[in-house]
Amino acid sequence: MPSIEREGSTINYEVTGRSDGRPLVLVAGLGEQIGAVEYPDEQCALFAEQGFRIIRLDNRDTGLSIPTVPFPAVDIFAAFSALQQGHDVSAPYTLWTMADDVVAVLDALGIERAHVMGASMGGYIVRWMALRHPQRVASLQIVMSGSGALLGEDGPQLASSVVEHLAGQSHWRDRAQAIPYHTEIWRWYWGNGYPFEEEWVRQRVTFAYDRAYRPDGIARQMLAVLKTPSLWEAQTGIRCPTLVIHGERDQCFPGEHGKAIAARIPGAQLWLDPHMGHSLHREQWPEMAERASALAS
Repeated sequence: MPSIEREGSTINYEVTGRSDGRPLVLVAGLGEQIGAVEYPDEQCALFAEQGFRIIRLDNRDTGLSIPTVPFPAVDIFAAFSALQQGHDVSAPYTLWTMADDVVAVLDALGIERAHVMGASMGGYIVRWMALRHPQRVASLQIVMSGSGALLGEDGPQLASSVVEHLAGQSHWRDRAQAIPYHTEIWRWYWGNGYPFEEEWVRQRVTFAYDRAYRPDGIARQMLAVLKTPSLWEAQTGIRCPTLVIHGERDQCFPGEHGKAIAARIPGAQLWLDPHMGHSLHREQWPEMAERASALAS
């Protein structure tokens, strides 16, 4: 797979679909990598059928996007507590860096403008991309992401119990422990609106572990979210066609988050699925591809 080097990290990416298609960048969430649970090959094939050229990347500190300089170990529980108490905590990168990584991949591919979709943490990244590089984003899809409000702001917040679920993934486990653990994490993400695909999820989790297991990066990515300035007000400046996709059974970001995002971004459409948890469910893939195509028209 091709890669670039940028600000202390390789950025690994992959291009599939129609070579002459409309470019669609898929930005995954916390700890996810190419070929894992989010944006799997089967879903990308449906995007390709809608005439897209698909670009996936491993966000920095995930998968094969490996630091080229030493990054510090992070105790995310201690960092979260310190920030709550008003203390400063340093981070090796922020979501601004990660948004700029996506633009650097487009530069490497010679793509001036792209349609962009981000899931969960990826939804933060693509919003910052649309704000920092508006000329590069033709349309924007924000999937199962947080409101963007930081502590003390009046938007929906990330619950401390959810932080514990997310942070638990940053602990190193051997293969025999990690695969069932991460399968169960996905069961929790999934919710009970759509049937849980246990065997398929286990296969994707196994693939990801064998490809690149780097849980320390999850803590640094969480710190990047905490250390990036607020999106709550900033996202009101997004001007490209925008679709917010969210679930009413989302365990991480309840439906209020999706409603708040759509209300903050001028002209944004909202698809609120009553069965969707914190996952891109197979049952939604065809409609996601169709809606992406309609938004890009």
